[in-house]
Amino acid sequence: MFDSGVDLGAVGAARLAGLIEQNHAELMGRECRMLELACAWADAHYLDSGSDEYQPLIQRACAWGGEGTPEVSEYCAAELGALQGTGMAAARALIADALDLRYRLPRLSGRVLTGGVRAWQARKIAEQTRPLSWEACADVDHALADFVGMMPWPRFATILAAAILEADPTLAKRRAEQAKSSQDVFSLDSEDGLKTIVAKAAAGDAVWFLATVNRIAEILAARGDTDPVGARRARAVGILAQPAEALRLLLDHRHDLDHPDESIGPGETSGGTELQPSSMPESGPGVELEPDPEADDHRSLDVTAPPGLDVNAARPRVVLHFHLSDAAVRSGHGIVRAEHGGPNALAELVEFLGRTGCQIRVQPVLDPVAVAPVDGYEVPQRLRAAVRVQQIADVFPFGTCISTNMDLDHTERYVSMDYGGPPGQTRRGNLGPFARPGHRAATHGGWTKHQPEPGYFVHRSPLGYVYLVTNQGTLALGRSTFSNAVWEASKPKPEAISA
Repeated sequence: MFDSGVDLGAVGAARLAGLIEQNHAELMGRECRMLELACAWADAHYLDSGSDEYQPLIQRACAWGGEGTPEVSEYCAAELGALQGTGMAAARALIADALDLRYRLPRLSGRVLTGGVRAWQARKIAEQTRPLSWEACADVDHALADFVGMMPWPRFATILAAAILEADPTLAKRRAEQAKSSQDVFSLDSEDGLKTIVAKAAAGDAVWFLATVNRIAEILAARGDTDPVGARRARAVGILAQPAEALRLLLDHRHDLDHPDESIGPGETSGGTELQPSSMPESGPGVELEPDPEADDHRSLDVTAPPGLDVNAARPRVVLHFHLSDAAVRSGHGIVRAEHGGPNALAELVEFLGRTGCQIRVQPVLDPVAVAPVDGYEVPQRLRAAVRVQQIADVFPFGTCISTNMDLDHTERYVSMDYGGPPGQTRRGNLGPFARPGHRAATHGGWTKHQPEPGYFVHRSPLGYVYLVTNQGTLALGRSTFSNAVWEASKPKPEAISA
């Protein structure tokens, strides 16, 4: 049934690439066809609950889609599911998504029908926008339909969440209030005698908990613990279960981070490096925190600090970056983007900062265009920040990484000035963030790249496929006369050394 008649083992790489491209196009067509069939199936089972013939005791009319979609017979999902070998729940979901795309997301539906968007991505958007009103859903469709498929789904999902939040702030607030009732902490059995702890808590509490876990893990390394950081973090959870021991460690090492690494995020340690063993004493002066050696009930809770000691000095230090527009600051409401986490409303940020009781430092906006190039190979911190402001994600085609620790790679190979290289090679228009796999592919795997304008990356695969990557995502140009022309046009001019 699945025999294509082609001996794939005897086909060269170029031919295989063509077959993969063809198969992907056929797959997208089949997925699109299934959505069309689901809509037609719903049309054939339309049931008007307002008609005189309607008999709710015999056959109910169900509106499985969002506001504005037609009602269908409650039974139509049973046969549709059976025809596809799925249950009724899956069939109902397919009908709901298909109707939402037709009636509530027409721009997105058009892109699916023309092969520009995968059906599964469109269905996720339909599902997530279903609680929105007709008008709010239309706003999301108009704002995002043209961007779907140009970037990896995890990145687009963050943008989608922000658009939904902005389209209906009242609904978002109501859902946030409902979510608070689901907060909980519980454990699950895991393999080899371990347990998995699951916590769903307020953002501020979660951030500080992770920061404290990371701080204790660093202290363990300072005391000579050579286990991997993950194991030390897990051990830190056990230490936090004994508050007296946790407070003793934090107070003993409260001076270790007088000058913390400001690149530390809520789930990161200090640049991935281990702290050197500390010469701090085993107990702080005047702190009586020794547990009863004969007791093993974890109830040693004497955490009284000595007079005059600033307990805040024992709090972990963490740097968070929030981005918001000047319009949001002036109006008092809008969307805030956190570098570690999803989008939030400005009111949620205010609540977050107030709840954590943290000290706030306002960082002036960095204008990346104004950062001057340098002649050396190493990238100064200010230039690195300018590149990351311009390009927040991995610039390899369909890259998903957004870590602050990605490599900054020279787009055009750096040549030392001692060997005739031009000045100003390390500049905004000749750098881009790469996760390590993409960096290795560009360095050793036969991929080549150009950056004709700052922030515009043109990649060429070993088999000649061309991709355009910007901070909006990836556009696959294929392998054609047009894509070759784009590649040739993207090559740097020998005299061009602009910032």
